[in-house]
This record gives sequence, structure tokens and C-alpha cells, in this order.
Amino acid sequence: MRAILLWALCGFLALSAQPQTANLGHQSWSTENGLPQSSVHQIFQSFDGYIWLATEGGAARFDGLNFKIFNQETDPTVFTSNDICCFAQNAPDSLWIGTASGLLQYGPQGLRRYTTADGLPSSTIYALAATDDASLLVLTREGLSQLDLRTNRFSLLNLPHPSTLTQGTDGNVWITSPSGLSQYQHGRFIPVPVSPALPPEPIESLAVQPDHTLWLRTHTTLIQQRDGRQHLWTAGRELPGTRIEAFLPDSRNTLWIGTNKGLVALDAANPQSLPQPIPALNASSVLSLFEDRERNLWVGTESTGLHILRRQNFHSLPDLADLAVNTIVQTTDGALYAGTNGDGLYRYQFGKLKHISTHDGLASDIILSLTPGPDGTLWIGTPDGLNHLADSHIKTYTSADGLPDDLIRSLLLGADGSLWIGTRRGLAHLQNGHFTVLTTSNGLRSDLIGALLQSANQDLWIATLDGLSRLHNGAITTYTTADGLSGNIITALLEDVGGALWIGTKGNGLTQHTAKGFTSLQRPDLPQEINSILEDGVGYLWIGSNRGITRVAPSELNVCGSSPQCALHINSYGLADGMPTEETSANGHPAAWQTTNNLLWFATRKGVAIVDPGHLQQNKLPPPVILERVLIDDTPLDLSPSTKIIAPGHNHYAFEFAGLSYSAPSLVRYRYLLEGFDKEWSQPSTRRSATYTNLPPGRYRFHVQAANNDGVWNETGAAIRFYVRPPFYRTLWFVLSALAIIAALAFLFYRLRVRRLRSQFDAVLAERNRMAREIHDTLAQSFVGVSVQLEIVSQLLTHSQLPAANQQLDRTRDYVREGLAEARRSIWDIRAITAQNTLPTRLTQIVEQSRSENLPTQLNIGGTYRPLSSTVESEVLRIAQESLTNAQRHAQATHITLDLRYHSNRLTLTITDDGRGFNPSDTTLPAQGHFGLQGMRERATQINATLTIKSAPETGTTITLDVPIPATKGMPTHG
Repeated sequence: MRAILLWALCGFLALSAQPQTANLGHQSWSTENGLPQSSVHQIFQSFDGYIWLATEGGAARFDGLNFKIFNQETDPTVFTSNDICCFAQNAPDSLWIGTASGLLQYGPQGLRRYTTADGLPSSTIYALAATDDASLLVLTREGLSQLDLRTNRFSLLNLPHPSTLTQGTDGNVWITSPSGLSQYQHGRFIPVPVSPALPPEPIESLAVQPDHTLWLRTHTTLIQQRDGRQHLWTAGRELPGTRIEAFLPDSRNTLWIGTNKGLVALDAANPQSLPQPIPALNASSVLSLFEDRERNLWVGTESTGLHILRRQNFHSLPDLADLAVNTIVQTTDGALYAGTNGDGLYRYQFGKLKHISTHDGLASDIILSLTPGPDGTLWIGTPDGLNHLADSHIKTYTSADGLPDDLIRSLLLGADGSLWIGTRRGLAHLQNGHFTVLTTSNGLRSDLIGALLQSANQDLWIATLDGLSRLHNGAITTYTTADGLSGNIITALLEDVGGALWIGTKGNGLTQHTAKGFTSLQRPDLPQEINSILEDGVGYLWIGSNRGITRVAPSELNVCGSSPQCALHINSYGLADGMPTEETSANGHPAAWQTTNNLLWFATRKGVAIVDPGHLQQNKLPPPVILERVLIDDTPLDLSPSTKIIAPGHNHYAFEFAGLSYSAPSLVRYRYLLEGFDKEWSQPSTRRSATYTNLPPGRYRFHVQAANNDGVWNETGAAIRFYVRPPFYRTLWFVLSALAIIAALAFLFYRLRVRRLRSQFDAVLAERNRMAREIHDTLAQSFVGVSVQLEIVSQLLTHSQLPAANQQLDRTRDYVREGLAEARRSIWDIRAITAQNTLPTRLTQIVEQSRSENLPTQLNIGGTYRPLSSTVESEVLRIAQESLTNAQRHAQATHITLDLRYHSNRLTLTITDDGRGFNPSDTTLPAQGHFGLQGMRERATQINATLTIKSAPETGTTITLDVPIPATKGMPTHG
């Protein structure tokens, strides 16, 4: 008996020491998915997070969804061979690629090639390693060379016949040679003692773990050396196949060994553990192994391309994988029951599965609802009636027994042991063997009953297609969107440990009910079509939907509510996490169950999805964010850090980005903000591009962030600054110039306006002066003449000289007629020059009119007559008239002489009297009412003439008017 127990204990310990490889998700890529070639020789993760693959068809850069190829087809000037062996990196902006025809450097400026012409010992490269002293070690066919990155010069190192070059996870570089094992440190090779000694077979690769465990691989043997002890695994014996191609001790202390007949795993800490084959790789020949920063395992094969193995949070039951499961419950005896959509009922306990169908007495193989009864019994709802399973016996109830309908949509065992049954025609209650039915006539808004839940205070919550009803103390109250529900089609109910009621709807998201009432939590980052809600034992809600399962903390929901600006830490689970399908069941109640050992079971369209909330694989690494391309009207933009200046006239701006998380690339979510345009971050989504159109001129900064599948955000993200230049007509210099031009035009307009007004004012003033002169020289002079004649008439009448008086009256009448004629000419400006009213003629008339016996007046006219403009002649005539009047009234002259003479280019008028004279410079004359001289000067100025007045007291007066005569075509210039 002791021997049996001992063997059982040993077997248990052996099993417990095995690596946990059962729950590994698998995904693969081949040439059909974009891989350039199916032989993957090395897998490498660069500083920025990309996965690089060395193949015989070139180098490939992978972001989790898409490959970018670098080979002879993409860059024939640099790639002379597509056979890639290896990668290395010692700076974020420089990746080294080893090929069969030289060394390539990939950086922001593109690719650069180094060959033997640059000092490389051989163009055939076997391995690369970046050192801690700014250099690169290159293992070639002709030996080990060092490239000094500061001088870009190669130097051959003095290490005879190196066979392997390995860079450890800690950055140390290890080299094997026939002389032993060495470590490169700061330009020196330090021998490392190995005990036991190195095997006689050539070492093809090695690894050193942090605990100084040394792993060595030969063609057929894997050797572990630790603490002076050695353990061997040999191909063909402990390991499958005939040769070992690759190995990797990962961060979980699992040793992965790739052979030419597949991949196996064993516990690296326990050399006695048995290797476990990985069925996903079958018998593929494994060439390379790599663990990324998220602890995913990458496998490169010889003929089946690239593979990834991910630790998954969900697993399923293989026997139910092809079945559509509607409902799940666990009975009091610990058995789990899964009701299917046409395949009957399955009972799972102690790792065994039992099938129950219509052959065993079920009313139908379509199971719509389940609820556990006491003592391991089970109530089963089908479209054809209600079943009760107890001790392998099945009893059926139908409408003939009092049910309102045979289609049973939901079941609930009440706290008092009675059974509530939801149907299409109301809610039935089975108590003490009798059925009672509640319908719309009792207060329900719909007879189509869905999920049922009894709260801690014994209230019964009833989900319907038209709202949520509550049965309290025999009375039914129904709530709808008018009361705060997010939707009226209720699909799932849960009461959490705090007493809050969580309500799932179809198409309208989540609602919470507390003592304060209903709170709609309809958010774009939460499922809208909810099929089930569970609460785990660590304070999270799990929501099943047709797009996977979502995990969220109720405390965060209470804080954020439905505000999109408040970011929730949401975990989304799907195919990459081990779910058989992302579509959970929406046909049965309950569609999810929490077992007694705190596992969560979800019914899906392809079996069940099972998760242990207390032992989740959490991805706490924020994903690196890369801005892959920026397209301006489909033209790529340089992505260097400097601010980009974009010419005006562009309409379409596209930004393409990637969050480099490989645990679940399809679940990486992004949010972005264009500073200078957007007012808030975009709603998180899985879309990997953003587009803007018709951006106005200005300075912008596009900023994108990403979150991994567990909702961990990289808030640093990636960003690019750019400046959209305005068109010339919107630039500052143009606006200032336009304003200056407008101001100048306004000023010019103002000046022209002022000049026009001034011209008008001058014209009005000139006209007023002209009218004053006309009145003075016509009416006033005429009135003076009339007054003189009337005085003579008066004197003649006094002396009774009637004939002479009559003669003077006739002359007075002539003066009046002439004055009126002059007034009319002045008003209407009728100055037509005719032979009868030329200047000599009109001047003669004026002289004759002013001549008297007391003051003889003589007129002399000389030269060849030349017609002048009517304005000039009128002004000359008025000046002569004013001079005669002044001589008659003020000079007391006894003789006046007028001389009018035409010259070749001027006209002169000279008026001389022998009167008492005056002082021409006397400025007080206008103030005394004498405006004659001032008017004469103004008239002379109007016709550009020169007026000269020579006079002195008691010497008489001579007035000379010199008027220029403009030359006229066809007229003589002398006479």
C-alpha cells in the first residue's frame, strides 16, 4: 500500500513539475499572409517594438498584422542577396542586418551596405552582436571582425577560429572557439571556465541564464551546466527528430527545444522533467525561437513559416467545441450542465462528460433554460415543455399541466423552493404542485419573459421585451426608458455583492439600479448587445456579448458613468485569449455561470469559454506606438522629429499608426488628438488610421496613443508636428500690405475728396468774386452813370433848361438799357464774340459812354487784331471800365487816355489820367469800401495777365495791363 502511495506521489510531483503548455494559443503566418519566404532563420525585436524576421527571401518587419518586406525587389541597389541570417541593434535609430553578401545598416536615411571594400573580412556573415563599447561584432566566414561605430572602420579580432557569437538577454556577448568559452567586455575577451569541459562536438549556439546556468547546443545534443553538474538531452532519445535546431530558456523558466521534428517544452529548473510536445507545431522543423517583451513565444520554421504561442486566459472543453451552447448551470452536487441548441444536455463532472437527450426522456434536444434544484436536481426548459431531472429520472410538464406555454425561456428556483418559469405567454409560478400565471393583465408590460433574478430582499426582477418588472409583495411595477433604463429589451440581470442591480439590454448597453434609481451606462467602449453578466470574486464585472467578453470594475463605472471623456480600464477578450468564438450565446438563460471554485463559464456558439479570474495572465506592458506613415494628398511625409512645413492647397491628411502589442494585436485600441484642431481625444477604437480634410492654415501636433488587450495605455504615444502654411493672400505680410494699400487708397481718396471740395470751394469763391466784380463793373457803374445823369437833369431843370434836360433824360435811359444788357450778359455769360462786340468795339462804346465835356477821354487802338477768348476780353474790358470809373469818381482828372495795342504775343492796355493820384501800396482801401483795385488785380490774375499801377499823390495815374496772347496754329506771330 505504501508503495502505491509513493508511486502516486511521485507521479503527482512529476506532473506538477511539467511546464504549463496546455493553455497556449497558436497563430501562424506563411507566404499567403505576406511572409516573403517560409524559412525563418532568426526572430528579433528592435528597440521600437517591431518584430524582424530573417528569411531566405529577404528581411521582414512585422507589426502584428502586416509585413513590410526588404529584399532585392524592394531595393535592388542595396540587396545583392535575399539570404538573411541575423539582426543586431545598439542604437534606436540603427538596425544591423547580416546577409550572405554583406552587412546592411537600416536607419532613418534608409539602407546602407558594407562589403569587403569597406574592410569587412568576408561578405558572408554568420552572426551579429552589439557590444557595450559602441561597436558591432560581426562573425564572418573569414573570422570575427569589429566595426567601430564612431569611425565606421572594421578591424579583424585576434581570436582563432570562433564558432559561435551569441548576445545574451543581459547584453553580454559570448563567443565559443576551440580554445573554450569567452566573454567580450569593453574590447577584451575574458576566458570563462567551463566545468565540465565543452563537448567534443562543435557548439552551434549557447545561452546563459541570470542564475549562471549555461546551455550549450550541438547538432544532436542539448547540454545544461549548472553548479558543476551537467545534464544532456539527445535527439532521437529524449527529444524527437535527429537534430536540434534551436532552443530557448524563457522568462517563465520553461525550456523550449526546437528539432527537425517539432517543438517540445520542459521545466528548465528540473532536468528530470519530461519534454512535452507542442501539438500546434506538429512535426515542423524549428529553426529559431524568440521570446518578446510581452513574453509571447515566436517560432520560426523551415517550411511552415512563422508561429506564435501565447499564454491564454480562456480554455474550453474539446468535446463541446462544435456545439452551440445556450445555457450553463452548476447543481448543488458540483456537476456542470450545458444545454445546447439541438444536441441535448451535457453533464460535466470529474473530467467526464455525459450526454442526455430525448432518448433519456427530455422533451426536446433544444435546451433554452436551466436552474439547479435541491439535492443535485435540475430543472430544464425546452421549446416543448418543462423537465425535472432527479436521480437520472426525468419528469415533463406541459401546458396540459397548467403552463401558459410549452416554450420555456427562463427558470429560477426561489428562496422558498418554488419555481418561477418564464414563457412566451407570461410568467408561471409552480408552488406546491400548482401553477399560477402572471401576464399583462397583472401589470406586466409584455408576456414574453426573459431573464429572472431574485434579489437579496426577495424581490423578483423580471426581464421582458418591453421593460423591466419588479414583483414586490404581490404587486408588479414596470420600468422603461422613461425611468432611466438604457433600453427596453432586457437580456441579462445580476445583483452584485453591494446590492446594485446590473441590467443588460439588447442594443442599448448597460444600466445600473441602486436605491437612487436607474443610471444608464451606455458607452461606446462597452458592449451594446449584452448576453450575460457575471461578477467574479475579485471585484470585476464580466460582460458577455456577440463581440467577445469584457471585464470592467464597477467602481470605475460608478465614477465615469456614461461620460466619454472619462476613460475606463477595460479588458476585452476574444479569440486571441483562447475563446472558441467571440460570439457568446443569446438564446438561453442563464448564458453564464460562476462555479463553486470561482471559475466563470460562458456559453458560446462553439462550446464553452472558461476563465479563472483569480489567475489571469495580465499584459501590463504598454504597447509601443509607431507613426508609420503620414500622407498629404497621398504623398508620404518625412517623419523626422523636426516640424514639417506643408505648402497651402492640400486637402487630405492621413495618419497611419500601429500599436506594437503581439499578445492580441486585433484588440489593440487607439485614440488620437490633432492639437490645434480637435478639442478632445477621439473615442478608442481598433482603427489604425485617422483622416482629416481641409485643415485651415496653422500649427498642429498629431498625437496618438494605444492600449493593449488588457487596457494598459501608452500615454506617451507617438506625435508629429507640422505647420500648414497659409496661401499668400492669408499671410501676415500680404494682410499688412493690403491694409497699407487700403489705407493709402483711403488717404488718396480723402485727398482727392478734399481737393475736389477745395476746388469746388475755390470755384464758388471765384464765382462769388466774379459776380461781385460783375455787379461792381456793370450794375454799380451803370447806377453811377445814371446817378450822374440824373444830377445833371436836376440842375438843368433847376435852370429851366428843358430841352437840355430832355436830352439828358434820353441819355439816362440809354445808360439804363446798357446796364440791363450788361447785367444779362454777366448772369447768362453770353459772350459770343462777333464782329459787332469785339474788344475794340466794346471798349470804344465804354469810352464814348464815359466821355463828357468836363472830362475828355481819348482811345488809341493799334496793332493787328487778334480774337481772344471771351473770358479774357471780358476781363480786359472790366479792368478798363473800372479804371475809367475810378478816374471819373476819385482822380478829379481833366483828361484820360486809353491805349489798346495788339502785339505778336501779347496785348497791352494802358490807361493814363492827369488826376491827383494816390498811393498804390495803401492796404486800407478795402476797409474804406474801395474794392476797385482789388477786383482789377483779381481779374488780371484770372487771365494770367500782369497789372501794373504807377501813381503818386498829385502826379496822376498810369495803369498798364499786359495780357499774353497764346500762339494759335495758322496765326501770324508778328504784325
